Amino acid sequence: MPAPTGPGSGSRASRSSAAPATIPRPDIGIGLQPIFQSLRSGSISFLGVIEPWEVWWSKNRDKYLAFRESINWVQIVGGDTTQSVTVDPLYDKLLNALSEGLLNGDNSSGCISCPAAIALGKINAIQSRLTPADILKKAVDSKARDCTKNKVLLGLGLAGDTSSAKLLKETALNKKEDPLKRSSAVLGLGYMPNDPEIPKILRDILSDRDDNEVKSCACISLGNLKDASAVPLLGNILNLLNRDGKREWPTLRAYAALGLGRIGAKPALEELKKSTLTKEKEADVRSAVIIALGMTGRPEAKDLLIPFLQDRYPIVRGLAAISLAQIKDAKSYETISAVLQKNKSIEADGLIIIALGLTGDNRAKADLRKILEDKKSRQLLKAAAAIGLGLLKDTEAVPTIVKMLKNEKQLDDYILTPYLIMSLGMIQDKRGIEPLQAIWEKIAPYNAPLFGYHTNLAVALTMLGKRKDLVLPRLIDQINQSKDILLRSHALHTLGLVGDKESARYLVEASNDKTGYIRFAAINGIGFLLDKNPVNPMAKVISDDIDAQMKIIDDILQMQVW
Repeated sequence: MPAPTGPGSGSRASRSSAAPATIPRPDIGIGLQPIFQSLRSGSISFLGVIEPWEVWWSKNRDKYLAFRESINWVQIVGGDTTQSVTVDPLYDKLLNALSEGLLNGDNSSGCISCPAAIALGKINAIQSRLTPADILKKAVDSKARDCTKNKVLLGLGLAGDTSSAKLLKETALNKKEDPLKRSSAVLGLGYMPNDPEIPKILRDILSDRDDNEVKSCACISLGNLKDASAVPLLGNILNLLNRDGKREWPTLRAYAALGLGRIGAKPALEELKKSTLTKEKEADVRSAVIIALGMTGRPEAKDLLIPFLQDRYPIVRGLAAISLAQIKDAKSYETISAVLQKNKSIEADGLIIIALGLTGDNRAKADLRKILEDKKSRQLLKAAAAIGLGLLKDTEAVPTIVKMLKNEKQLDDYILTPYLIMSLGMIQDKRGIEPLQAIWEKIAPYNAPLFGYHTNLAVALTMLGKRKDLVLPRLIDQINQSKDILLRSHALHTLGLVGDKESARYLVEASNDKTGYIRFAAINGIGFLLDKNPVNPMAKVISDDIDAQMKIIDDILQMQVW
């Protein structure tokens, strides 16, 4: 069952002049913005509907939106010798809800078991009658569907459960297993840094004749484990011919580059450098090398990136600007600004604008305000500028954004408005509260066109310090109303992101609801509430990624990250 979206939540957005009439823009739906899984759909290009910068932002935004609040579920009383530990009963109720969703979700609603498995993997176990890993293990031998079992394997890796390492290793090495299942196990191994046998197993997979997607996942996991001994092997995959005298599959080579970027050591940079010196024809590989150079964070990468700012592929130029900004070179602003002035492609300009925001250079603020205020700028370009201004925390942009949001017609612009809302939250200027509150209070049953702004508004107001007095009371009212199932679903989803211990009981109650959409939203919400990591652990797989087609990545991106 897909996440519910409201009637009209996407249809009005597709009227934008920026989008071709034959290709509707995806619904905003539940969440801060949709996960834009790909710029391609068969032979159809989504350019003008979804732009490359939106793909990058949707996969990396978790690093830049600080709104999560840690919840203490444990009370410790007494000294060293008389210490007593009490776990809040709600914690066990939340775990029970996830357990029920995982073990019985296939029977009642196929969409519930998978998010429950991932949610359990992301929870940091505490003293309790239940542990997330124990619940996940029960599902391994259950009659769950294969797609659920795949999520269970990934969940066990996320949980870092060392007792599950044997199962993950055996699955990863068993060539008789489905490649998607093996890929899940391989990615799970990348979350277990303290087992010295795991890097060797992953290197063996790369050295053997094996499924290319499984090998690509091994590249990701070796990078996440920062296995320096894998650098020569990853470098060979990226730069050399294989045993058949041919180049490896382009996606495998791309993920080898990303693995090197994640490792980030000087030898990894040298392997990436070799790739920059060849006339690489595959755009995905070129993009991956550029992203990887930025991931290393090494100043030496600057000189390797500069030539790619003139690349023949616009997206490569844009990603080069992003990577250059992430290195934080003192002259990044001048270089990226000059590239923007010369750029004539809408495939690159949004990425370049985001890069200006990532530089942290105050001089970029005026550049981005000019774009936002220019009536001739298309909506998605203004949206990129709004996020860039949010990254820069530009308080001088607040009056302009406030004026735009106070215009009633702006609420009909489903392309730009979500980004304006998030920009005010990121800037964290109190002047942003009034216009956001005004829109927040307009969200009511059967007002579906505004539901797409729901989570953005709640998160932005939370970042502005209004969690307790504005956000949570209204969320609880929305959950308690019974007129509009769609609004309840949005409220439960959002409550998981910004909720606290006191509001957790509403998620528990909703997890037993008879309506599938409500249960789905509640299970996702519980997963969000119990995962208070500063950055979602799944970012290790999906962030800093390329737009390469791979079944396991597409499968993961269908899960609600937020």
